[in-house]
This record gives sequence, C-alpha cells and structure tokens, in this order.
Amino acid sequence: MKFLAAIAISALMASACAAQAAESSPNCAAVSTPNQKLDEDTIQRIEEGWITAEYRGNTQFLECLLEPDYRTSGKSGQIRTRQDVIDHVPQTTDMSKPVPQLQTIVFIHGTSATAHSIMHSKDKDGNPKEVHFVDGYTFHDGRWFAYSGADF
Repeated sequence: MKFLAAIAISALMASACAAQAAESSPNCAAVSTPNQKLDEDTIQRIEEGWITAEYRGNTQFLECLLEPDYRTSGKSGQIRTRQDVIDHVPQTTDMSKPVPQLQTIVFIHGTSATAHSIMHSKDKDGNPKEVHFVDGYTFHDGRWFAYSGADF
C-alpha cells in the first residue's frame, strides 16, 4: 500500500512540475514567425522578427528561436550564450526608436540555413552606421531554430 501511495505522490509531483514548466515557458506557436518553410523568405522574416523582438523587449520570441546550446561571438571575440542574449534584451529595448531595416542574404542547404544581415541604424551622435551579423539556423520540429551567430 505504501508503495502505491509513493507512486501516486511521485506522479502528482511530476504532473505539478510539468504544469509549472508549461506556465513559465512561452507558447512558441503564438510568438514564433508564422508559416515557416524551408525557404529564404522565412529566414528573412525570422531575422526581421528577431531584431524587432530585441527593440521591443520580446524575450519570448528569442526563447522560442534560440537552441539551448546557442552561441554567438562579437567583434571582440567574446562568446555569449543563449541566456546572455535573452538577458541583454531589456538593455536594447527602446520603444521610442524605430526598428532598423535589414538587408538579408540567405543561403539554404537542406535543413540548414545561413543568414547574413546588414542593419542600418545611427550611432549615439546620429551618424549612419552599419552592423553586420551572421546567423546559423537548423530546421526541425516544423520550424527554424538559431544555433549560432556572429556580429562584425
């Protein structure tokens, strides 16, 4: 009898933990780029969604887009993790600034893709500047996920 009670308690605890995790994790179907296909247009839309998410404070978009082992490197060679990128969003959120336009070149190879984007914006003094970045993607579970990036 004690054995069955222990199994029941374990099952209830597992169910409660799963429910709590579901509450804290974003609904990726609702926040991800819709109608994803194995094409350049989808990757371009994801890149635009990504920059919009950073400027508008949408961490859920990034939580759903970035693979758990996502890594990116900056100009200095510093490597940042998925969590570093997500935690940086509040520092880049600025509702008063327009979301910069991107020019994006995409290469698809089966279920992998590489996007080279050029962001046109202005520096602190109002002078035009370009920021280049490259993102690596993989397609699984019906949508694209970013696994690597580099800014230069």
